[in-house]
Amino acid sequence: MKFSALLCFAAALALVLPVHAAKPKPAAAAAASAGGEELEAPKTGPRFVLCSVDGSTLPSPLYYKAGKTTFRSVRLGGRIPSPRIRPENGVINFYETEPSIVPGAKEAADLPKPVLTINVNTPGKTLGIIIPTGGGKANVLFIEEKNFPKKGQHIINLSPYPLKMTTSTKPDFSDKKEHTIGVFRRDTPVTSENSWSFNGESGTVVSFILSYRGKDAKEFKNFKASRFSISPDKSQITLIVRDPKREAPKMLSIDLGKDAN
Repeated sequence: MKFSALLCFAAALALVLPVHAAKPKPAAAAAASAGGEELEAPKTGPRFVLCSVDGSTLPSPLYYKAGKTTFRSVRLGGRIPSPRIRPENGVINFYETEPSIVPGAKEAADLPKPVLTINVNTPGKTLGIIIPTGGGKANVLFIEEKNFPKKGQHIINLSPYPLKMTTSTKPDFSDKKEHTIGVFRRDTPVTSENSWSFNGESGTVVSFILSYRGKDAKEFKNFKASRFSISPDKSQITLIVRDPKREAPKMLSIDLGKDAN
């Protein structure tokens, strides 16, 4: 009986061992061992969001180079930033159709003309705000995400109107505070002069009134009154742009999400 039981145990062990030996490797490790590319998502670098003032769009999806011979698709939306993209020699090219590179061939001959080329000159974690200008072209504004931390509500004034932000933690505005937000100029970066941030304790509820001073106007005019609450893992940026359909500001929101820091 003991000998029979030992044989059964040995047979069972023989069946188990090959299963462990054949356990699949993680995809990245398997690709590396096979001579392929290990395409881990970048932990730093730029990610992008579309800021379409007049409804102009870019082709979707777009394709970018993620490895020596590998391309990935990405959809550039208007509220949620894209995954981070690693530049190649400081440049990111986006293609309307997925390119195909034959190993050993001349790469330049294999690649189509990009529909959008972005030069990345800012290191670290950045957000690239893509502003389409028509005809498949766009301007890109980079901001450093460390300046717009989590648990915060932020405003960047990209409009030609001076803004005034009035905030209060009480519904009757008995403790109101006023902040002036200057206009953005193309030859200057985003600074405390043309942006505003509120970073408070989680759960804090803030009432606000946002007003602007129109062209040739002497007084500020209210155009948005509401409230927001501070969340521990949420960072929201509101872009204020000029509404092309009327002489007034327009709000575009971006949710930086958990990858803001």
